[in-house]
Amino acid sequence: MRIFVVIAPTIYGVFRYFIATFMLLSCNVADNHSREVASQVIHEQDLPVVDCLLPAQVRRLGRAQYMGARRASKTTAHDCEIRGGEYVAYDRANYRSALNVWLPIANRGDAKAQNYVGEIYEKGLGVAPDFIQAAYWYTQSADQGFARAQINIGLLHERGAGVERNLIKALDYYRLAAGVDDNALLLSRDAWTALAQEKTHFKKTIAAANQKIVKLERQLLSATQSEQGVNNTQSHVNALRALYDHSLYERSKLQGRLESVNLAYRTFTQNDLLSPETVNLGDPKIAHSINFGRYYALIIGNQKYQFLDDLRSPVKDAERLQEVLERRYGFTTQVIKNGEEKDVLMAINRLFNTLGVNDNLLIFYAGHGELSNVGLSKTERGYWLPVDAQANNISHWLNNAVISDHLDRLKVRSVLVIADSCFAGYLGEDKSPYLFGLSSAKLSRGAIQADIKRRARIVISSGGKRPVLDGSKTDHSIFAGALIDVLENNDRPLRDSQLFSLLSVNVRQRANKLALRQEPEMKPIREAGHAGGSFYFVPKVFIESAREEKY
Repeated sequence: MRIFVVIAPTIYGVFRYFIATFMLLSCNVADNHSREVASQVIHEQDLPVVDCLLPAQVRRLGRAQYMGARRASKTTAHDCEIRGGEYVAYDRANYRSALNVWLPIANRGDAKAQNYVGEIYEKGLGVAPDFIQAAYWYTQSADQGFARAQINIGLLHERGAGVERNLIKALDYYRLAAGVDDNALLLSRDAWTALAQEKTHFKKTIAAANQKIVKLERQLLSATQSEQGVNNTQSHVNALRALYDHSLYERSKLQGRLESVNLAYRTFTQNDLLSPETVNLGDPKIAHSINFGRYYALIIGNQKYQFLDDLRSPVKDAERLQEVLERRYGFTTQVIKNGEEKDVLMAINRLFNTLGVNDNLLIFYAGHGELSNVGLSKTERGYWLPVDAQANNISHWLNNAVISDHLDRLKVRSVLVIADSCFAGYLGEDKSPYLFGLSSAKLSRGAIQADIKRRARIVISSGGKRPVLDGSKTDHSIFAGALIDVLENNDRPLRDSQLFSLLSVNVRQRANKLALRQEPEMKPIREAGHAGGSFYFVPKVFIESAREEKY
C-alpha cells in the first residue's frame, strides 16, 4: 500500500511532466511558425501607422510582482497585432481614437504624449479644432525641452492661433528647438524681409494709436471744460478717460513689441543664407571627425500609369539622381520605378529596422500628385499617386498623412523629402520664414555637431501647393534638372536650407526662360516630428580631401 502510494504520484508526476513538455514544445513550434508567417505575409492594410496600446508589463520589486501601466506606441497595425496590442481600425486621417490613447499619458506628464495631444487639438483630427488646448499642451511639452513641441508652440505664437501673436516668443522657441545661441544667429533673406515687415506693421499701428490718443485728448479736454450743469457730463468724462487710459496701455504694449522686434533686428547678423562657395569649414581633419551618419536614399519615379496619363521624365529623373547621389555623395540607394502603393509603403516600412538613430534618409518622389478632402475632418490633403491609382478613387492613393506617420516612426536622425509632383507642398502644412531662417552664424565644428544631433523632418517641394510641369522626353523636369545641377556642382557640405536657396533660384531662372512661374517651397513636416535639425549633403571629394585642408 505504501509503496503504491509513493510510486503512483511519482509516475503520475513524470507523466504530467512529459505531457507538459510536449505541449510546451508544440506551442513554441506553432508560435514560432505563426510568427514566421506573420512576419512574411504583410498586406497593405497592415502597414498604416496606428496608435497602439501595448499590454502592461509584469514587473517585480523584490519578491512582489505587479502590473505596470499600459504603454502607448505609434507603430504599424501589423507590429501592434503581433505584440498583442490594441488599436482601433479607422481612417487614419480622422484620429478617432488617438486622443483616448495619448491623453491619459499626457496627464501623467509625458512630454511626447503632451505634444501628440496638442497636435490632435490643433489639427482638429477626430475632435473640434481647439487652438487654446493645443497651445496649452504644446507649452507643457515645450517646457520640458521637447523640441518638436517648441517648434509647434512657436508657430502658434507666430500666427496668433490660441495665443496672442508674438513674433519674439516664436523666435525664442525656435532658438530653443534649434539649440542656437542668441549671439550667433543669422536670418535668411525671407526671414529678414518678414522681420522688416513686422517692424513696419508695428510702426503704422503705433502711428494710428497716436492719432487716436490725440483725438481722445481733445475730446477729454472739451468735455472737462463744458458747463457743469449739462446732464451726464461727468459720466461722459469718465468714459472718455477710461478709453484714453486703455489706448495709452495698448500703445505701450505695441511700443514694447516694436522694441522687442528692433532688438531682434539688431541682434541678428544680416546675411543671406550661406552658400557653398562662401562657407569655410576650416581644418578638414576636424570636419572629417564629425560623424554625419550613414546616408540612404529611396528614389521613386512613377511614369507609366495604368489608368492615368503617362508622364515623360520621372524615371529618367530618378536614374540621374541615383547616379549623382552614389557617385558624388556616397549614398546607398534604392530606386522604385513605376511603383504601386504597396511597393512604396513596404520600402518605407523596411527602413524602420534598417536605419539607425544617427542615419539620414532622403526620399525623392517624382510622379502624379492630387488633392482630396475626404473623411470627417474635411481637411484638404495631398496625395502621391502610385501607378495603379485611378482618377476620383483614393483607394490606392498615398495620403500625405500616412507618409508623415511613417516618417515619424522611423528612428533616423534626419529625413529630407524632395517631392516633384503637383500639390507636393501639402506634405508640410506650415511655412515660416523664421523657422529655417535661424541658423548658426558660423558653420563651426561645434555648430554642425549640435545641428546633427537634432531630429529633422523636412520637405522641399517643386511647386508648393500648385501644379507643376513635367519634363520632355529628352530633358528632366524643371525642378529635377535644377536639383541635379546644384548637387552635381557642389563640393562642400551643403545644409538643406542652402540647397533650397540655390535650388529656388535655379528653378525660377529655368521657369522664366519658358515664360512660366514655378516657386519651390521648404517646410517642416511637423506631424512627422521635426525638432529643429538639418539634413546635410557631404560630398565624397570633401571627405577625401579632409587630410589636406584646414577646418
